[in-house]
Amino acid sequence: MTSVSAIISEFVSNVDTDKEYGLAEIKAILSTAFKTVKSANAPVKADKKVKTAKKASSDDEVSSENEEKPKKKRVKRERDADGNIIKKRAPSAYNLFVKDKIAEVKTENPALNSKEAFKMAIEAWNKQKAEKVVEVNAESDNIDGDDN
Repeated sequence: MTSVSAIISEFVSNVDTDKEYGLAEIKAILSTAFKTVKSANAPVKADKKVKTAKKASSDDEVSSENEEKPKKKRVKRERDADGNIIKKRAPSAYNLFVKDKIAEVKTENPALNSKEAFKMAIEAWNKQKAEKVVEVNAESDNIDGDDN
């Protein structure tokens, strides 16, 4: 029997046909069926022996066989539909400004809720943006005026 048919038969044996299941419950049952079949079909691995190393200075002394390297934790990364890793973009000037401004507003007004702090940060951004536009327009007027 193939592993797929074994998983399906295990799934069918775990499902109660008289009961209504939600998607999450069906996924959980299928997952346990998959794990059960995979663990039953997995070959038993023999214990790996750590390679022994001889010291150059002494005769036939070997290192301990109990030395094991600690395993690194794998970091799960978000992937797109094709399975490629999604790279995070650097935060924009707006993102950095709003983050700093919200922290600043929260320290000034700890009782303020997040929504109001965010509104104040956006207002500050828009005000700063408008000031830069006026500044740039003033500079361009000065440049145009110098040509006469």
